[in-house]
Amino acid sequence: TARTIGKKILDCERSIGLPSSVLAFVTTIHLALASLRNHRRATSGPLSSLAAVSLLFAATPWLFPSAIGVAFGIAAHLAWFVACECLVPVQAGQRRSAQTTPPTPVTPSLAPPQPPKPKGFVQVPVLAVFDETADIKTIRMARPDGFEFSAGQFVAVRVRVDGKDCSRCYSVSSAPDVRGYFEISVKRQGLVSNALHVVARPGALLSVRSPNGAFRYPSGDDRPMVLVAGGVGITPLISMLRQAIHTEPSRPVTLLYSARTEADFAFRDELVALARRHPQIRVYFASSSKRYRDPFSTGTSAKTDPGTVSMSDIYPGRIDAALIRATVPDIAHSICLVCGPGQMIDLMKTMLPTLGVPAAQIRHEVFEAAVAASAAKEESAAAPSAPRGAARARLDVTCGRSGTTIPIAPGQTLLEAAEAAGVALESLCRAGICGTCRTRVTKGEVECTSDALSAEERADGLVLACVATAHSNCTIDI
Repeated sequence: TARTIGKKILDCERSIGLPSSVLAFVTTIHLALASLRNHRRATSGPLSSLAAVSLLFAATPWLFPSAIGVAFGIAAHLAWFVACECLVPVQAGQRRSAQTTPPTPVTPSLAPPQPPKPKGFVQVPVLAVFDETADIKTIRMARPDGFEFSAGQFVAVRVRVDGKDCSRCYSVSSAPDVRGYFEISVKRQGLVSNALHVVARPGALLSVRSPNGAFRYPSGDDRPMVLVAGGVGITPLISMLRQAIHTEPSRPVTLLYSARTEADFAFRDELVALARRHPQIRVYFASSSKRYRDPFSTGTSAKTDPGTVSMSDIYPGRIDAALIRATVPDIAHSICLVCGPGQMIDLMKTMLPTLGVPAAQIRHEVFEAAVAASAAKEESAAAPSAPRGAARARLDVTCGRSGTTIPIAPGQTLLEAAEAAGVALESLCRAGICGTCRTRVTKGEVECTSDALSAEERADGLVLACVATAHSNCTIDI
């Protein structure tokens, strides 16, 4: 019966030593070691000779069923296994262990290729128009494929004025990582800017050219940023501020923003909200007027002590060394980016080094200042003027390649003279910034007021025709 068989097995276990369940478990250990030895063999075939010897150890629990015999069998098998590992090294090309099995190659998930940058002007629809101040409008346009840019750069916009296609450049004010649209903020100054204020309506089409410019967000540098803006010079700097918040939320950024009156602060509500919401952002306003409403509350503020100035104040006067010392904790180790009127840029280039800022950490954009100067010149030229009694004699500009002679009036730029004579000379910004109208003077005296050219380029005779005037008869390489 089953009871009788079970009793005989139990008696057998008592007679031979350890229970059969223990012996079976130990046998499994031996078989596992033998299988591992066979798996790590250096020769091909179903079973290596060393693995066969290991397999014999599986019988030791049954030949020596006592506790001492079982322990001795396991120890002997382990010693054999270690000896095989040390004395019979496995060839690298034949080892098939998990550690050396070459991983299955994984095809990386490739990012979709970037669309090519559009060449020339492309037409884009206007999505919305916002009034920032009485004379500054933000124009939101659909963003074409491949329209990549860095915060601080500008785009060229072409409109038709008085039957002629005219193009000007404007800083991008939106952040680069905002997809689907981009924005420019345009102050009403000059012919093209005035035209944009009129024709830019939702649904209208504008011709724009891909972004350009060397004034860029200082990425890859974790030093604090100090943004110094004057008037409409806020446009490239608010793009940088927005990018810093989106891509480097722990990077300290201080904005010092100067305007003539309280009504001239563009983006003021947004700047106040950003300063409240993000502890790493500090925004300070400065104005030459004496007393203004507190932009953070309903009270008024007329503080004059720069040592106690806070973000709830509008600092009376221009941005000066006292204001910078009071608001920027570590100006000497900050990256300073300046954009505004030419006088303010010159002041900052002189003042910041006295506060310990190395020249390499001061970066400025003369674009907005140059555009303003160009616009003032346009308006001056458009206004009627009294004839000059002793005007300078007319000069001639000779086109070296075609031999065409162009008359140039006193104060007229090479570009204006070429356009008046019907000579094609490509241009965009008309402010001496973008470099599109670069040409070489091969003979004569020509003055170029742009800082965009290097000393080497000037020595090579290069000028920017949009801001170059002739002081003698000259020849240019066009």
